[in-house]
Amino acid sequence: MAESSPPRTQQQRRIEAERRLVRAAAELVGEIGPTRVTLANVGERAGYSRGLATHHFGSKGALMQRLVETVTSQFRDAIVEESQSDSPIDQLRQLIDFYFGVVSDLQPVNRARLVLWADAVAGPSEDVRPQMISADREFREEIEKRIRQAVSAGDVPASVDPHGLATVIIAMLRGVALQRVLDDHVDLGA
Repeated sequence: MAESSPPRTQQQRRIEAERRLVRAAAELVGEIGPTRVTLANVGERAGYSRGLATHHFGSKGALMQRLVETVTSQFRDAIVEESQSDSPIDQLRQLIDFYFGVVSDLQPVNRARLVLWADAVAGPSEDVRPQMISADREFREEIEKRIRQAVSAGDVPASVDPHGLATVIIAMLRGVALQRVLDDHVDLGA
């Protein structure tokens, strides 16, 4: 007779429920957009009651903020994991390759990030906009840091403005990502 695992604690059940609710919110944001997401349809998508998302998060704004935090944290961790080279210019190339890899196999959480970013640009979402601005600044600073290191290593001309180039790189990455979301015939390898 196989031993059964011990019952999960209340905290473990809460963590699992919140993880599933955030994933369900990401799926729905990517499918129907943040405006049409409700706490009830998030609860249902996660396989819980319609009221569980309200119980855990209290408001749609709080759930959307948690979604942005989760997506940003996962993206940050993945970028750090992908930076395997000692060369700053190679790290920058790896970051760009990683970004396109994410876009070519767009998981719900990453699609939600793009949709939330576009929504923050298009509308006055006070729940999400400040967090998206902060996440964008962090991403830009990460790229800028690599560019500064590449300048110091002599791989990039000293005349390059790291902040300006980082801004342009992100603009290109986001533009290509949004094109790919709209049209899966966009060739990311090219």
